[in-house]
Amino acid sequence: MAQDIDLRSRMTPAPNIKLMVNLGACLDIPTGHYIEGRRGESLLNGGLGFITGIVGIGNNFKSTIERFMMFTAMARMMHSTAKTYDTETNIHEEHEMKVAANISDFHCENILHNGRWVITDKTVYVGDEWYRIHKEELEEKGKRRDITVNTPYWNRGRTGPFQMLIPTFTEIDSFSEFETSNVIVMQDDIELGEAKGNTIDMQQGRVKNRILMEVPRTHTSVYDYLLMTAHIGKVIDLQGGPPGVSMPATLLKYLRNGDKIKGVPPKFTFLTHNCWHAFNAAPLVNQGTKGPEYPRDSTDDLAHDTDLNAVQLRNLRGKAGPSGMPVTLIVSQADGVLPSLTEFHHIRENGHYGLEGSNTSYALALYPDVRLQRTTIRAKIDSDPLLRRALAITSEMCQMGYLWHSQPERYRISPKALYENLKAQGYDWNVLLRTRGWWTHEVGEARELPYLSTMDLLRMSLPVDDPKRYVPYWLEDDRKTVRPRYQACIEQYRARDEAHDSAHA
Repeated sequence: MAQDIDLRSRMTPAPNIKLMVNLGACLDIPTGHYIEGRRGESLLNGGLGFITGIVGIGNNFKSTIERFMMFTAMARMMHSTAKTYDTETNIHEEHEMKVAANISDFHCENILHNGRWVITDKTVYVGDEWYRIHKEELEEKGKRRDITVNTPYWNRGRTGPFQMLIPTFTEIDSFSEFETSNVIVMQDDIELGEAKGNTIDMQQGRVKNRILMEVPRTHTSVYDYLLMTAHIGKVIDLQGGPPGVSMPATLLKYLRNGDKIKGVPPKFTFLTHNCWHAFNAAPLVNQGTKGPEYPRDSTDDLAHDTDLNAVQLRNLRGKAGPSGMPVTLIVSQADGVLPSLTEFHHIRENGHYGLEGSNTSYALALYPDVRLQRTTIRAKIDSDPLLRRALAITSEMCQMGYLWHSQPERYRISPKALYENLKAQGYDWNVLLRTRGWWTHEVGEARELPYLSTMDLLRMSLPVDDPKRYVPYWLEDDRKTVRPRYQACIEQYRARDEAHDSAHA
C-alpha cells in the first residue's frame, strides 16, 4: 500500500539555474560556482545577477563600476541591448563612448550610434512615466518567441539546452534621486520649511517600494538585468539622547553604524542579488616616483596624478557568495574600470601569485615569454590579448585558492605546475590562451570562440584515470589542432583584437 502513496507537488518548478553574466575583474569567483555544461565543460555561473545595487558616498566611482558591469555583460551577450535612466542628468555621451571603447569584446562597436544603448533622463521622462514605458517594453519582450536562444547549460531534465531570452540590461543612476510626478507636484506646491514637506519622502518611498516589489517578477522572467546605484549618508538622530549613546545599529552587517543608504526603502538591500559597496577610493600613486603606480607609458609620469585609483568594493549582501570581503578595483577616471590591470594588481598584492622573477622584473607562469614590470604592464595589457587571458586565469586561480575552502585538493596546484603539466601533455599554451573564459548564449555558430574556463584547465591536468579529467571539445585528438569551425572564429577574433588594440595603442 505504501508504494501507492504519492505526495509530490504538481506545481511547475522554477528555472533550475539563475543565470549570471561573467564580468572578470575579480568579480566572478566571489559570486559564482561552476556547473557542468552540455559538452562536459565547466561553466562559471557568477558575476552580474538579475538585480544589482552599487552604493557608496560621492567620488567612489559607483556609476563607473555600474557601467563597467553593464557594458561588459552587453559585449559578451550577442544581440543584447541596454537602456539607462539618468536621474542625476550628468551622463556625458562622449565620455561614455570612450569608456565603452575600452571594453575589448565590443571590438570598437559604437553602441550609441547603432542604438544598442539608449540614454534618457528626467528632463525627458519623470520617474513614473519612464517606469511605465519600461514595463511595457519588458512585457513586449516576454511575448516574443524569436529571441529565445540556447545556452551551454543543461535544462532541468538534462534532455536539452537550458533556454533563455536574449538578455537586456537596465540601469538606473541613481535610484536615490528617482522622482515621480506626484512628488514633483508636491515640491512645487509646498514652500521650503513647511511641515507638509515631511510627507514627500514618505510618498516617494512608497513608490520605490512598489517598484522593488515588482522587479523580481518583471525583470527576471524576461532576462532583463537591472542595475541601480544609491548614495550612502549618515543617519540623523532627531530624538537626541544622553551623551555617549551610540547611533542605531545599521541594518546591514558590513555598513558602519550610523551609515544609511539614502533615498531607498529597505527592500533595496534584501531584494538585490548582489549589493556592492564602493568605498575608500584613493589615487594609486607610486610612493617613490609620486607618479601613477601603473603608468600608460614612459611619458606618463605626472606627480600626484589622480586619474588612476584603487577602489575597495565589498558585497554587503551576496546571495551566491561570501559577503564583506573586499576586492580592489583599479579605475581610471578617463577610461573606467580596468579589468586586466585589476587582475594584475590582485595577484601582485597577494604575494606575487603566479608571477616568476624578481620584485621588479617578472613574467606570468602561464605566459613566461613576456617580461613584465610595474611601469610597462599597462601598455602590454592594452596590446596583448593573450596576456589579458593569462591574467584572468591566474587571478581566478588565486581567488579560488583562498575563497573556496571546500575545493578538492587535486585542484590546488600552482600556475607554474599547471603550465608545465599541460605542456608535457602536448598542449600548446598559445592555443589555450586564444580562448574565452566567459559563457555566452548560442546564435548559430557565429562568434563561437572556443570556451575554456579556469576549472577546465585544472581538470585537464588531472591523471588519465580520473573521471573528472577534461579534454576540450574544440581540439582534435592531437590536443594541438583546433577543429576547423573554431579555428575560423579564432582568426576572426584575432583580427578584431588587433583592430581594437591598435586603436588604443
